[in-house]
Amino acid sequence: METPNGIAFFHDDHGLKQRHLQFIDTLLSGWDGSFTRLHVTMPEDCPPLLSDLHGPSAGDDPIAEDEVEYVTRANRAGPSRLVSREPRPCREMVLIAGPGESPGDEPLIYTAYGSQVVAPREPWDKSMNDEEKAEAKAFWGEHALSSQ
Repeated sequence: METPNGIAFFHDDHGLKQRHLQFIDTLLSGWDGSFTRLHVTMPEDCPPLLSDLHGPSAGDDPIAEDEVEYVTRANRAGPSRLVSREPRPCREMVLIAGPGESPGDEPLIYTAYGSQVVAPREPWDKSMNDEEKAEAKAFWGEHALSSQ
């Protein structure tokens, strides 16, 4: 998948429609390809996205360990903490983009998804420092993603 302006996606499994892709091009207008992380409210003419996040940051109680299963999702290096709950409509989008994987590669959108917050990377992500890993473990210890 790519935007109308030709910016490719790494993870494109979050239900983005053509209008979302156009909005992303607007957000990235003038982008220099450096790392960027945005959390924005979408314009009214963008359809809502579904947020898979459950837990305190989404207005829920913490998700107990006996409610979850660990599943490796598409194009992920490790398992995600999943709960059997429905995704919820969301008017907010998280967009994370940056340089390509190798020097000289075109910049790309790592991911774009509906969410109430910018969640930290998952604890298995090897690119995190110790502080980021501790934050990820704490966050994902009480949050989970929809398995449905």
